[in-house]
Amino acid sequence: MPLQPAENCCGACPLLQGVQIIASYTVVVGTFSLLSLLMKWPADKPVASESMQVVEFLETVYHTLAFFAGLKGLIGVMFRDSRRLRVLFLYHLGELIVKGIAVIVMEAEACEELRRLQRLHKTAENADCQKARIELFLEFCIHGALFSYFAYVIWSLVSRLESGELGRRGGLGDLDQELADRGVLADPWLFMGSSDTQHALLQRAPLTSTLTEGAGSRGGGRSAGSGAPRPFSGAPRNLNERGEQPSPNEPFQGTPHRLD
Repeated sequence: MPLQPAENCCGACPLLQGVQIIASYTVVVGTFSLLSLLMKWPADKPVASESMQVVEFLETVYHTLAFFAGLKGLIGVMFRDSRRLRVLFLYHLGELIVKGIAVIVMEAEACEELRRLQRLHKTAENADCQKARIELFLEFCIHGALFSYFAYVIWSLVSRLESGELGRRGGLGDLDQELADRGVLADPWLFMGSSDTQHALLQRAPLTSTLTEGAGSRGGGRSAGSGAPRPFSGAPRNLNERGEQPSPNEPFQGTPHRLD
């Protein structure tokens, strides 16, 4: 059975907002990694082994890419662009791969690192190598499960955008309903007033009917009660309305006189 896209994030959060939170978290991680890479200098007497130093350095370098991937994700959420969201998705897949390689090296160096830490910290409790490896593996499992779910949520949004579900109600829900909160950014007046006031504003009567009712209310006792407009009292528009009124273009019917 193929994997189905998720309908929401974390069971209650809309899918769009969930991806936006993930992208924001990714930007924060990338910012701290970038600052750490720029400000952290190699130690004169390193505590960790050379292999562990290389792994930590590579992890920091890769995490600096989180800053750009997170920005791509935020822009993709804003413009509903699946291509930009794929960058964020690929970053989280790469995070799982990098973390997997790192934990393999850490598992191999666990016993040596444990003995080095015990020499530096005499008061530290004695822990065997097997226990340290189990703790590292449990930490990797938690990290892998969390970032796998992040990647799944991002992939779900990408799949729904690429399938053209915008504006269509189906089994996966309506993405426009999730994006409705963004409408207040374009029309801040929707924030003001209660829902009844907003409903009345959206369903207000046309301007022409308002003017007609106003004219009817000024039409006298005969038309004030019913709200009907007054009869037309201007120039006649056809022969039936003309009646007995003389036409302005009728020929002269009197006796002509010469002026001289």
